[in-house]
Amino acid sequence: MSDARPDGAGGVRVYKLGGPALEDPGLLPALAAELRAARGRVVVVHGGGRQVERELNARGLESRFIGGRRATSPEAMEVVEMVLSGVVNKALAAGLSASGLPAIGLSGRDASLLRASVQPGLGRVGTPEAVDARVLQAAWAGGLVPVVSPVSTGPDGAALNVNADEAALALAVALRADALVYLSDVDGVRVGGAAVESLGAEEVPGHVADGTIAGGMAMKVDAALQAVRAGVPEVIVAGKARLTGGFPGTRLHLGALAAAKGARA
Repeated sequence: MSDARPDGAGGVRVYKLGGPALEDPGLLPALAAELRAARGRVVVVHGGGRQVERELNARGLESRFIGGRRATSPEAMEVVEMVLSGVVNKALAAGLSASGLPAIGLSGRDASLLRASVQPGLGRVGTPEAVDARVLQAAWAGGLVPVVSPVSTGPDGAALNVNADEAALALAVALRADALVYLSDVDGVRVGGAAVESLGAEEVPGHVADGTIAGGMAMKVDAALQAVRAGVPEVIVAGKARLTGGFPGTRLHLGALAAAKGARA
């Protein structure tokens, strides 16, 4: 990843939106208020899997997941890009702008913001491998909040379907962000039926093994822990409640692993 933290930025906060935080327009004023209150500069990355699924079904295109990733044929990739970089991206940017936070919709393909390698066996699916933040710096310089679709540029120059959690992780690490906030369907990582305030890296494998953390949340927690290990100081998995004055989310941390590392130092 490139060393791309903008000079004089006062820190960067990366928000990834999915689920109700993305689909409920009524939450956009609260989201805009949180983003305005954030220290430094912010960038918003969004998903849109449900919208993609609906459009694929409407067109009779197969949709299947392998290891938490959507296998994407060239035909499906056209739909993914149309929905994520078009409909969802522009609606979110327009909604934030209407809520008093001027925003501009971008794709990971714009100015090579996100370049990705191909995931074997999944068609047009990629994993982020490089970030070029110039287009973000241009947006910030103009007083705009960049809203980024995770569709990225592949080695052949064509579009790749990249998981939005991983796109947000790549941006947070490359920008040396002060915080990475995942806003999803649930109000945090649930253990024992309730969202927990904090979760240490050493606790995660056991919860994944027994199915407590599974599916999309397992992938999200993995991305969150990668961010923690890469030095992002604040990593949170949260939901609708964070935007409505309720539970602020689960903070991911190294826990006992950090203590052991300190003891060896």
